[in-house]
Amino acid sequence: MPYIEIKTRKLIDSTLAKQIINKGTVSAVLTTGKITGPAKAAFDEADIAWAENIEETQFLEYEAQEVE
Repeated sequence: MPYIEIKTRKLIDSTLAKQIINKGTVSAVLTTGKITGPAKAAFDEADIAWAENIEETQFLEYEAQEVE
């Protein structure tokens, strides 16, 4: 079953991107940090959506909405 991977790391590099891709079930990657150019290219090639520099509060607000 596909899922969204959320990372709070400062940097997702190509090594970590390959590990995520190899899981075979990730449809998107969201991070509060940065994604390197090669990692973005690897995600694009694997048809995995990605977003970087997301404010951590957006995750917390979403979680609060889920609980209500």
